[in-house]
Amino acid sequence: MFLTIQKFIKRKKIHIVAWASFIIYETLIIGFATQKFSEIGDYIIHYSYNICFFYFHAHVTLYHVFRFKNRKTVYWILPLATLLEIILYTSLLYVINLTASTFPYITGISEVVFNKSFILKSVWRSLYFVGFSSGYYFLITFLKEKEHTTELERQRLNQIIGQQKMEQELAKAQNAYLRAQINPHFLFNTLNFIYNKTRKSAPIAADAILTLSAMMRYAIEAGEDKGNILIEEEIEQVHNLIHLHRLRQNDQIYFEIVAQNDVKKIRIIPLILITLVENIFKHGNLSLKHHPAIIKVYMLDAKLYIETDNLINAIHNKTGFSKGLENIEKRLKNAYGNAATFEHEADARNHFKTQVMINVETLHAFALPIDILDDTGK
Repeated sequence: MFLTIQKFIKRKKIHIVAWASFIIYETLIIGFATQKFSEIGDYIIHYSYNICFFYFHAHVTLYHVFRFKNRKTVYWILPLATLLEIILYTSLLYVINLTASTFPYITGISEVVFNKSFILKSVWRSLYFVGFSSGYYFLITFLKEKEHTTELERQRLNQIIGQQKMEQELAKAQNAYLRAQINPHFLFNTLNFIYNKTRKSAPIAADAILTLSAMMRYAIEAGEDKGNILIEEEIEQVHNLIHLHRLRQNDQIYFEIVAQNDVKKIRIIPLILITLVENIFKHGNLSLKHHPAIIKVYMLDAKLYIETDNLINAIHNKTGFSKGLENIEKRLKNAYGNAATFEHEADARNHFKTQVMINVETLHAFALPIDILDDTGK
């Protein structure tokens, strides 16, 4: 309760200081001018009533009157509403004074007479606070409009800054892309040269170079377009990746790929399967025959599923563990929105499992093929 009051005082401190200053000023001026001061109860009752009337006129009457968009409507409703307020103010003041007169020892009010003098004083007092309240209303309206305008300007400037940053990033990306156009051809020519030099003297190394070259070409060409690739093309590169690791490990790798034939012609965004398999090789243990890594690609109930299951390596490499998975999740979200989900978990068998699910209808709607470049780069 105390904290609530403290927060209220802090939030309304300007109002409290302003009213306190006004009450002290008016009380002293009238008291010294008339050589008469009222009881404290009289001040509390009437200033509380006038303060309520002040805020009622600003936040209720004027607020609702100026919500009318037609100015002609405002011109006749405002005087009428003000007149009704004055009548209400005078009537309620009479009732308040009549009630206060029953406690003369607290309020100092012993007799209340509803006459011309009372009405004129009440009307003058109500108009007095109507004027102050109207000024207050227009001031806060002006400040709100100014704040709103400032906020809009701030948003506009942030938008301009964001646009400039985006243009700068785009320029950087374009420059990087132009640089990348030079490097791949040089790289592939070099790999081709090394392959030709080693295919007789070191056939295993030559095989690895050839497979690596095919995978790099696929990765580069798949990244040059925002379209989609056939799942069978991605599976082919998965086989290449597995083949490379088997060359390194002397075939001591146990990896199974299970893919339904009817899913191979479906198009998806590139490098999803590749990234999942790379994550398996980086963090999984594929050396045990009874714990092979498995990747399944199948369709069920008009949904495409891609699932992986692998034993977690005892020497767990946490470097970049979640980056590849986060990349998959972001790319699926950007491409398919809520039509795709990506889940992953470690189970009680110490196996790490992932599942990608995409609505087939969405895949068909976004099935834009990638134009694969030929070896000449045309």
